[in-house]
Amino acid sequence: MLKTLIERAAEIAKELGIETVAVVTKSDFSEEIDGVELIVAPKKYATLLDSIILYLEDSPEKVIAEKFSYMHRTKEYISTYMYLKGFDVERALVVLDTDSLKGITLLEGEKSDFLRAIEECTDRVDPSALRAVLAISLNIAQKGREGRKIGSAFVIGDVEEVLKRSTQIVLNPFAGHRERDRDIKNPETWESIMEFAQLDGAFIVDENGIIITAGRYIEASAKDLLTRMRMGLGGRHIACASITKETKAIAVVVSESGGDITVYKDGIELIHIPSILF
Repeated sequence: MLKTLIERAAEIAKELGIETVAVVTKSDFSEEIDGVELIVAPKKYATLLDSIILYLEDSPEKVIAEKFSYMHRTKEYISTYMYLKGFDVERALVVLDTDSLKGITLLEGEKSDFLRAIEECTDRVDPSALRAVLAISLNIAQKGREGRKIGSAFVIGDVEEVLKRSTQIVLNPFAGHRERDRDIKNPETWESIMEFAQLDGAFIVDENGIIITAGRYIEASAKDLLTRMRMGLGGRHIACASITKETKAIAVVVSESGGDITVYKDGIELIHIPSILF
C-alpha cells in the first residue's frame, strides 16, 4: 500500500509541477523516485497522528470541526519539519500511511500557521539568520552536549537596545574574531556555538546573523508578562520574552528540561515547537 501511495503521489506531483513528496509512515522506506524529492518524517509523526485520531474518535463531543482538526495539525507538523530540515518548498504532497489514516494530501506552505509566524519575524531579522538559529537550536535540543541535555537562548536583532538591558557575566568568547567566524549562517561556526551554549546567559546576534557576544545576562523587566506565559517555564524563557517586549529583538529559547523550542516577539510566544516534532 505504501509503495502504491508514494508512486501515485509522485505522478500527481509531476502533473502539478511539485518537486517534493513528504512521507509519514511507521514503515521503513528508502527507495528513490525519479524527478521527485522524497522526505521521510520521523516514525513518531505517524504515532502522534494515530494518537490524535484515537482521541477524536473517543471524544464524547463528536464535534465535526474537531474531527477534522487532525488534518490541519498534520500539515502544520510537516511544514515545521521541512522548514527545520532546511527545505524551501511552497507546495508539497504528503503521503499518510498510519494505522488510522492512509492517503495523499496537498501541503501549501504559504497557508501554514508556522510559516506565517516565521514571516512575522523576518520583517526584523534576516530569514537565513533566523533559520540558522533554529537549526542550531534543533541540534542543541536533540543532542545536548557531551551526553547531557542543555538549554540555550538566542536574542537576534536590535543589538544596541538589547545590550543596554543586559550584562556580560563571562568573558565574551567571540570578542576579536573575524566576522566570518562569528556568522551564525556559516555552518562551520555551529560546533563552537554549541560548545558555548553550555555557558549561562544568552547569545546576542545582530539582525544579519553576526554573533556579538555570548554569556549575556538579560535584565529586562518581566512585569505584566507572567500571566501571559505558559505554566512551568523558567527564568530563561521569562528573560527572553521580556527582552522582546522592551526591544525589537526576536528571541529563540531551547528548553533544558523538555527540549522544546520557543520563539518570542514583542513579549509574546509566537512559535512553540514541541520536541516530539523532531
